[in-house]
Parts: sequence; structure tokens; C-alpha cells
Amino acid sequence: MYKRKKHRARRFIVFLTSFTVVLASFFYFRSRLINYVEKYAEGLITTRVVDIFNSSTTEALEGEWFQDKSNFYEIRYDGDGNVSLISSDMVVINALMRDVAAISQTNVNKLCSDESIQVPYTSIFGSLLLANYGGKYTLKLELIGNIQCNFRTTFESQGVNQTLMCMYIDLFADISVMLPLYVKNIKVSNNMVVYQNLIVGKVPEFYFQYGLGSLDLLP
Repeated sequence: MYKRKKHRARRFIVFLTSFTVVLASFFYFRSRLINYVEKYAEGLITTRVVDIFNSSTTEALEGEWFQDKSNFYEIRYDGDGNVSLISSDMVVINALMRDVAAISQTNVNKLCSDESIQVPYTSIFGSLLLANYGGKYTLKLELIGNIQCNFRTTFESQGVNQTLMCMYIDLFADISVMLPLYVKNIKVSNNMVVYQNLIVGKVPEFYFQYGLGSLDLLP
């Protein structure tokens, strides 16, 4: 009876030791994989999403309303040749932002369902020499919420009575990278110039300080 109890105790100790080793190994290699994802996969995903933002903006600008960039703003001059009014056509600008956001949303969702973003299993060893060998783990990506889009206008002096006016489209996305028992959130942002105009004539200081404002837009 005593020997049987002693044998059971040994089996329990062996089981507990093995379980502890397996659990410790799991968390160790998991931490190495997380470290690799944070260092390398984050950069890869950010690059891919920024490329999508740029191509989506370029595609949206091919729309009929946006071929003539003068549709975005109206600039009026007084009798002395100085700027008296700069007004934006929010109907046109809103249409552009909706198109950019919609195209970006579609393309980022395709990226999240794509299986081309992978990390090698050997990355758990933390060696770049081994990173190209062995099988690869496909990262599971998910877009959180909608693509956020806004515009902003800047004014920069370019000399005597010359002002460079620029309109930017800013895009923002939150991407979740899901690993075993871990989620990494990656925030990606990008801005792209969609309108430029060198204004000849004195521009009121008001525009340099406050611009024409900005607008957040959700698709």
C-alpha cells in the first residue's frame, strides 16, 4: 500500500514537472513570436496599409468631379489684386473623402482576409539567419471599425505675396494582429496632398493661423 502511494506521488510529480516545462516553453516561445511580430510584422503591415491608402486616394481622384482641381476651392481677389476670400466646396470635398474612405475600406478588408502576411516559425529563436527557413505562420488580421478620413488645408509663404496652398487627405486605420492568447493593435496613418495652388497676391493672416479647418468623416 505504501509503495503504491509512493508510486502515485512520483507519477504526479513527473506529470506536474512535465506540465510546468511545457507551459513554460509555450509562454517562452510565444513571447519570442510576439517580439518578432512587434518588430517586423508591424512594419510590413504598416507599409502594406500605407500603400493601400496612397493607391486608393489616387484611384478616387480619377473621378469625374475631381479631375478639375479648381472645383475644390474658390479664390477671390479685391481691386488691389489681394486675396479677399478663399472658400471650399464641401460637396466636392465630402464626395472625395467618401470615395477615398470606401475604396480604402474595401482594400484593407481584402488585406485582412489575405493569407500572404506570414511569419516563419523559426522566428521564435530570434535569429535573422534562420528567419527564411522552415514553415510559416499566417497572421490573422482584423480591421477595427471603419477607416477614418479627414481633410486639412495648409498655407505656406513662398516669398513676397506668394503663398502655397495645399489640401491633404488624412487616413487612419486600426489593425488587430491576433496571435495565440495575444492581440497586437497597430495604428496606421497616412497623409497625401490632393491639391496645390501657388497663390499670387497678399493672403490674410487669418488663413495662415487657422487654415480652412478640417472635417472628420466615417464611411
